Amino acid sequence: MQESAMVDGERDAPTALAGNEIDAAFGAYDIRGDAHDTLCCGNVIAIARAYGDVISPEGNRRFAIGHDARVTSRSLAEAVSLGLRSGGHHVTHIGLCTTPMLYWYGATQGFDGSVMITASHLAPRYNGLKLCRAGAVPMSIEDGLSQVRGRLRLPFVFDRPCTPVVHYTSPLRQYAGALRAYLELPRPVKVAVDAGNGPGGIDTREVFSHLAYVRMWEISFDPDGTFPDRSPDPLAPNALEALAGSVVRHGCEFGVAFDGDADRAAVVDERGELVPPDVVGGLVARQLLRRHPGATILCDPRASRGVCEAISEAGGRTLRTRVGRPFIKAAMREHDAQFALEMSGHYYYADLYYTDNGLRTLIELANLMAGSDAPLSALVCGLSRYVRSGEINLPVMDIDGALAALTQAYGDGEIDRVEGLTVDYEDWWFNARSALTEPALRLNIEARDAELLAAQRAALLTTLRPFLPGGLT
Repeated sequence: MQESAMVDGERDAPTALAGNEIDAAFGAYDIRGDAHDTLCCGNVIAIARAYGDVISPEGNRRFAIGHDARVTSRSLAEAVSLGLRSGGHHVTHIGLCTTPMLYWYGATQGFDGSVMITASHLAPRYNGLKLCRAGAVPMSIEDGLSQVRGRLRLPFVFDRPCTPVVHYTSPLRQYAGALRAYLELPRPVKVAVDAGNGPGGIDTREVFSHLAYVRMWEISFDPDGTFPDRSPDPLAPNALEALAGSVVRHGCEFGVAFDGDADRAAVVDERGELVPPDVVGGLVARQLLRRHPGATILCDPRASRGVCEAISEAGGRTLRTRVGRPFIKAAMREHDAQFALEMSGHYYYADLYYTDNGLRTLIELANLMAGSDAPLSALVCGLSRYVRSGEINLPVMDIDGALAALTQAYGDGEIDRVEGLTVDYEDWWFNARSALTEPALRLNIEARDAELLAAQRAALLTTLRPFLPGGLT
């Protein structure tokens, strides 16, 4: 059994299936693999051709392509271009960029689809593809990726001439201008930003560099696909050390660290202490509710009850949602939600085509601090009302059996099945769900005080003991 304060909701490195590694690369909402093996250029050409055929087998559609700073990303961007053009489609490269910038560009310019080459928070040897339809609507294994896999033909063979013209552009200035418009700063703000050698420093600098009332300390802003300064996962052990030190040393009000493609953000307060991702989301939600009174806010099922209470007190309507980029975006559209928060540090904005955007999160936090006389740590305390277990990972093979046992044992509580099993009581609650990447049950518990938390944790583990190897608890 393993406990941690928080666990990244993103998919881990893919585990190859015996005899068919390309199948293992297709995850719930993206494609990832070793860039020197599973996602070699030949395979990526074939994947891109299949993707283009899913959008339109007749060809003649427009696609935008962007890539992160990984050393293999530029060549894979060319492979995607070849695959799409082999199907008669037209491509526009925007080059090195963040995933949010590609989403924005593809949606605002009316492209029929977009492809971001990135492995997000994974180690440098990996790479991946995030595939979108028009309007920055992401494909998932339930809607698009399975069809792409079904059309995939390896080894790839060119069966007709490629579209001969390739377009190149950079929307950086226009994108930065669109993001800058969200700034509302009644006073100067001091902040440190760690781009982690990813592309997140490029658009951040473009937004803030000429603003005299924002004083920013830049960390690892030079893109380098070997990620020499820290892990591309900002929530990895020790990944926030440089950011925390800079915040304290320079007297910053807060600090933000991006992941490898800058769609996630990790935040530290003025003391260099990590702010829990759901609390960050709660603070941003309250900020947005000032502009959108009564708005619907979607929350990760693992989010603290204190965060949901604070959003409700600010006039918002909270709903739990299934985690994962395609599912959250679909739920936002379904419920007309203004904002969604995920424990992995993804924050989604309705006015940015329901996409997750680390830079926008930085901007909203700057707005928050500029309008507050209290330090960030004090604002965090206002939302940290309960004691939590952290995510407990249990090696369970029979997930369905374990969830059924929990349902029977805790049937007197208020049950929610939007993501695994959530059971609410007046003074405590828990969520149990299957891990995406291993045979394990992930358990989160929260209670009004430490004594109640310990008692309920023991009771839950007793219920689950028959499903654990050797009765492990």
